[in-house]
Amino acid sequence: MIHESDKVNDLVITESDLNFQKIYSKPYFPKGLEEDLKKANLLLLPYEGFKTTKGPVFPEQTMEFYKFIKNYDSNKLIGDICISDEDYAELELHADLITLSSMIVTMGVLPIATGLIANYLYQKIQERNHKTDLKVKVNITVVDGDKSKNIFYEGDAEKFEETLKTANEFNI
Repeated sequence: MIHESDKVNDLVITESDLNFQKIYSKPYFPKGLEEDLKKANLLLLPYEGFKTTKGPVFPEQTMEFYKFIKNYDSNKLIGDICISDEDYAELELHADLITLSSMIVTMGVLPIATGLIANYLYQKIQERNHKTDLKVKVNITVVDGDKSKNIFYEGDAEKFEETLKTANEFNI
């Protein structure tokens, strides 16, 4: 099967102006869930204006990843999804590429989030009979005080954690 991506471990880190306050002001942000969502230090974010779709959409398997996050036992990481149940919509691309929902995290939980994502990807490799050529796209905005950076990884799922750990050593 031809992959949508042939990248091995492409990592791009850029400055960003996205922060939690901007997410809270988005039209899709569910005001009825505001109190609970503002407790989260990891939020899954939808695509806005993806191709011809109307309204926010999430990549396929987002709900599965969301449940994985919610089942993660951590006192430090509080994960949630930034949409109401009735507005949730998934975009199915049917590629042999796992595209995780974009997410925003606080700097303090980045190592935990990276490990959590790596565990999820490891589970996916196991489900696919230990296929190690599984490709992934991950987009994380890391908020550190009033600064933020965007981390975009595309490549082999099994190289994700190692690549982000190396980048973190250089003070993402």
